[in-house]
Amino acid sequence: MKTDSLQKRSPVLPAIALLLFWIILPACGSSLKPFAGHELRGGEGVRMAILPFENLSKGQGAGKTMGNYILVEFLKRSSIRISDPGEVAEALSKERVRLTTSISKGTLIALGKTMNVNLFLLGTVHDYDMQMASGAGGTGQVPVVAFSLRILDASTGEIVWAGNAARRGTDRETVFGLGRIQSLDRLAEETAKEFAEAFAASLKKP
Repeated sequence: MKTDSLQKRSPVLPAIALLLFWIILPACGSSLKPFAGHELRGGEGVRMAILPFENLSKGQGAGKTMGNYILVEFLKRSSIRISDPGEVAEALSKERVRLTTSISKGTLIALGKTMNVNLFLLGTVHDYDMQMASGAGGTGQVPVVAFSLRILDASTGEIVWAGNAARRGTDRETVFGLGRIQSLDRLAEETAKEFAEAFAASLKKP
C-alpha cells in the first residue's frame, strides 16, 4: 500500500520542481544576447578606441561614468588592445569632432587611420538613476541602468557588434530581498562586466 501510494504521488514532484524553476528564473535576470558579425576578429594585433558616450539619461555625467566602467571591464576581459583615453581625446580634438553620435563614416575611417585602430566602440546611456520599486526586500529606491553599445569596423564604418541592456537593482532579488542591488555604481559596474564578457565570448581567433 505504501509503495502504491508513493507511485501515485511521484508525478507531483517534477511538477513542483518545474514550478519552482519558473518562480526563481525571473530573479536571475535575462542574459545579454548581442549581435556579432562574422567579420569580428580578436587577437593581440587588434586595437579598439572607446569614444565618449552619449548621455540621454537624467543622470548628470552618466555618459562619462558608464564609459569609464566599460573601459575598465573591457581592459580586464578582452584580448584586444584598448587605446588610451587621452589619445582618443586628442584625435577627436584634431578632427574637431564634438558629438561622436553624429560622426560621419568618412571621418570615422580617417580617425581609424590616424589612431591606427581596427575598431571603434560607441555607447549611449538611456537610463542612469534611482527609481521607486517594490519586491521581496520591501518598497524603496533601487538603481536603474540602461545603455547600448555599438562596435564599428574602423576601415568601413560598419557595425560588427552591438548589444543593449536595461537592468534594475531588483532583477536578481529572491526571497527576503536577497540579491537586491542598492548601489547605482555597483549595478553599472555589473552591467559593464556583463557587456565585456559577452564581447570577449563573441571574438573569433585570427
